[in-house]
Amino acid sequence: MAFDEPERSFLSRYRYLVLGVLVVALVGFYVYRSSRPTPVGVVEATAGPAERVLAVSGRTRPQVTVTIVPKSAGQIVSLAKEEGETVRAGELLVQLEADAPRAALDEVGSKITLQQRAVAEAERSFKRIEQLRQQGLATVKEFDAAKFELDQARLSLEGLAASRREVASRLRDNSIVAPVGGVVLARPVDRGQVVGAQTVIYEIAPLADVEVEADIDERYLPEIRDGLKADILVAGRATPLSATLYYVSPKVDPRTGGAKVRLRLDQKIDGLRSGLTADVNLVIERRDQAVTVPRSAILGRGAGARVLTVKDDVVVEQTIRFLEWPSDRVIVLEGLTGGQLLLASPRADLVGENVLPTRDLTALPAGERPRGSDARKAL
Repeated sequence: MAFDEPERSFLSRYRYLVLGVLVVALVGFYVYRSSRPTPVGVVEATAGPAERVLAVSGRTRPQVTVTIVPKSAGQIVSLAKEEGETVRAGELLVQLEADAPRAALDEVGSKITLQQRAVAEAERSFKRIEQLRQQGLATVKEFDAAKFELDQARLSLEGLAASRREVASRLRDNSIVAPVGGVVLARPVDRGQVVGAQTVIYEIAPLADVEVEADIDERYLPEIRDGLKADILVAGRATPLSATLYYVSPKVDPRTGGAKVRLRLDQKIDGLRSGLTADVNLVIERRDQAVTVPRSAILGRGAGARVLTVKDDVVVEQTIRFLEWPSDRVIVLEGLTGGQLLLASPRADLVGENVLPTRDLTALPAGERPRGSDARKAL
């Protein structure tokens, strides 16, 4: 038994020694972790020219819509175009039933032929009476009667000629041609249908007169005015088109809370159809010099807006005032200068902490990377 006590005493001291080493190691690791700078992603406040842009969605639309209606009632025999198809100016669009006006034209033609014979006979009679009158063999009354018959025959012929022109015009009207080139927006009738003088057969949009229409939220209407420039990206086209705003609706739609605006393209684009989706970048303001930062780097709004800057590898909170606008980058009015580094993904618990700033956001752990913005436009 006397020999076991020294052995137990040695084992106890050994366990205490191991435990002490572990405690010292844990304390050292904690101190190391506490003193090691936290890696953070930073972005730079940029100074230079800036634009304030409002991004909205719109669609192309025709400035003018041409409606095709018949001049007289009739039954549709043929329709040359369907909705969405392109038409050329002067191209036949509609053929109405033409049997009745064609028969009327033939009838008038027959009457004209007979009347022409009557005129020729009246002219021969008048010439004969005129010769007899010169020889003293015809009375004044006979001469006047022959002259009257000739004048009446000629007047009747002129009346029939006018009737023929009228019937021929009706016949031509039964063949309706396109007054302008463009694309068919609508065709609300079908073959075989009887149409009247007010029936719309086609609606055509001239391709040369396409504009863009969009809705502007009522919050931004005070900034909208005629003459604003815009870049417009139309679906199916890789190059933006320049345009000028020329119309702002005087009323707000209570259902959408927005007002319609229209923009005219600065250059005519051949083949641009109506109804296409258009992303509109409306330039509200241009500044020669401004400080801009990503919206994601700002904490709070209004008087509580602030950013976390990095100075000598220490995070410092800085109050700012910025111009509220729906974009990825915003204009800072007070509180920052160009070149300052900001936390890209600010966290209030980092204020006063030592950090290791990096501009390579891809090098950060996934949880430390700033989230992307869903906004489609930026300053």
